Amino acid sequence: MESKLQDITVELNQEKQKVEHLTTQLNHQSTLISDGKPTYIRWGTHSCNTNATLIYSGQLGGTSYASTGGAANPLCMVHDVIWGSHQSEGNMAEIHGAEYQDNFWGTNTVNKDVPCAVCKPNTHSSVLMIPGRNQCLLGWTEEYHGYLSANLVSHQHTNHYICVDEKVEFLDGGAENNEGYLLYGVRAHCGSLKCPPYINGKPITCVVCSQ
Repeated sequence: MESKLQDITVELNQEKQKVEHLTTQLNHQSTLISDGKPTYIRWGTHSCNTNATLIYSGQLGGTSYASTGGAANPLCMVHDVIWGSHQSEGNMAEIHGAEYQDNFWGTNTVNKDVPCAVCKPNTHSSVLMIPGRNQCLLGWTEEYHGYLSANLVSHQHTNHYICVDEKVEFLDGGAENNEGYLLYGVRAHCGSLKCPPYINGKPITCVVCSQ
């Protein structure tokens, strides 16, 4: 009995240490988020640049490209999930993972799964995404740059435009063609969009800046 009691005591102490560690992490994240500085999502990578602090990394999630309903905006879904007590019902929305489409994003990127990172600038209080540039305006600091992404115009579901990092990264083990939320590059279509300065058919760049 005494030996079993000692084992139980050791296990309880280990669990207590885990809880204390998680509490410390949550308090740290809460402090980072609540200090008045903005956050932004860096789509396509696991990390932030040296000018920003990582709040958490995750994977891009959103509504399937083939859906007629659902949500338009993508989300950065956490890796360390905490579940609630509610159970699924017959009528519910769904969220899918995301994949790079075609090799627009780089060699052998098609069907690779998409990571994301929630970042907070270390010193600045404003964040702005500028479509059509890969450099910030004078007086602003670059957080990252890349290319605009959206769903194909022929697909049923509408997505928000997002700025995907130029140097894309991938989730481990995510190379199957599962469809879901899809990332396509965006090209200019001249007409009401004036050319110049735009060029018909040329991919649209983007940059995320802080000040």
